[in-house]
Amino acid sequence: MSLSFLSALFVTVLGGVYTIATFMLPKAALGRPNEPKIFPAMLGILLIILGIILLIKEIYAQKATGEQSDKISFGKSEKQIALTIANGVLYALLFEPIGYVISTILFVLLELFIFDGFKVWKKGVIISVTFSVIIYVIFDRMLGIILPRSPLGFV
Repeated sequence: MSLSFLSALFVTVLGGVYTIATFMLPKAALGRPNEPKIFPAMLGILLIILGIILLIKEIYAQKATGEQSDKISFGKSEKQIALTIANGVLYALLFEPIGYVISTILFVLLELFIFDGFKVWKKGVIISVTFSVIIYVIFDRMLGIILPRSPLGFV
């Protein structure tokens, strides 16, 4: 079983679980009761469809090449995907405790390191700080969507 096949299977199962969880959301108190479920349900169904397409594509690719290896090898892109998943989990864990701006700076900076390497750390710092602060200003100040603040009291 290839890594691509496992990824496609994961996306399909994730879409199914996400869709089921969507329909378990409470109904809206005001307006149309099922309105908050529409967009998440569409995302879940899209995940299922895309996962099935990937599964079919991978099955045809394996048949065409005759490759039925049980060995899973990790190339550069698979390592980047694994590191991105780990970075996303770290971001989710740090989001509330250290606030939006600091956790997002760390997330974006680590993503840039994963894909560009440490050679461009100055550019990475500038991009991650600028992006995080601009998004914070847009959402928190201009749109009134409150984002978690750092425990130090600043953004």
